[in-house]
Amino acid sequence: MKYLLKILMLAALASAPVVRAEVASPSVQIIVMRPTDFPLLTRVAGQSMDLHPFNNGTTYLYIEQQQVDRIVILDVTDPARVKPVGTAKLETPAPFDFIKPLGGSAALVCFRDHSGLAVIDFRKPKEPVLSHASTLLQGTRGEEIGPTAFLIVNGPGLNSENAVQDYDVVDASNPMAPRLLTTVQKVQSELINQETGTTYLLGSAGLTIVRRPEVEEKYRQGRTYSN
Repeated sequence: MKYLLKILMLAALASAPVVRAEVASPSVQIIVMRPTDFPLLTRVAGQSMDLHPFNNGTTYLYIEQQQVDRIVILDVTDPARVKPVGTAKLETPAPFDFIKPLGGSAALVCFRDHSGLAVIDFRKPKEPVLSHASTLLQGTRGEEIGPTAFLIVNGPGLNSENAVQDYDVVDASNPMAPRLLTTVQKVQSELINQETGTTYLLGSAGLTIVRRPEVEEKYRQGRTYSN
């Protein structure tokens, strides 16, 4: 008899409606989903997160938790039905911030203790891997150059009293092996032409120009059509 009652209680719990903590506006144009609406592993304070869409139509949200101890992976393709995918452990020296995506399979991160930057490889979405590249370790901040390249700035910001700094131009088309293309020393000024995607760096050896041929071609085609 007790066994039967236990089965009935479990069945009742299984069929009971899920109590959600979401809050909707009177017009239902805005819905706020609270922590209790999500899986237990998300109800932990995190340090940073990154939203990453994949070619198969799914979108994963990666959340850094427990002071670099783990990455929580959620399937947020349908925001109304967030599903846990799993967790991954990354060997990192400090908490980090996601800076920018690199193509469709990686992201640039910057460590909060100013120890440098690194690349996270998402080619295996459920098993992200951190790539430490010697060319990136000395960077203090990163600036994007298109989808798969970036500038690594070594030194204080341009608004500081000592504006001189070195810029590393890095190609990360292969996330696990970012490649240093060149270092522009003692940069005093930086300009970017958004139309052609061109970056101009004025360093101790003179002018360096970082070009993006694909953007240049689109710009030329646009000017041709407009004329």
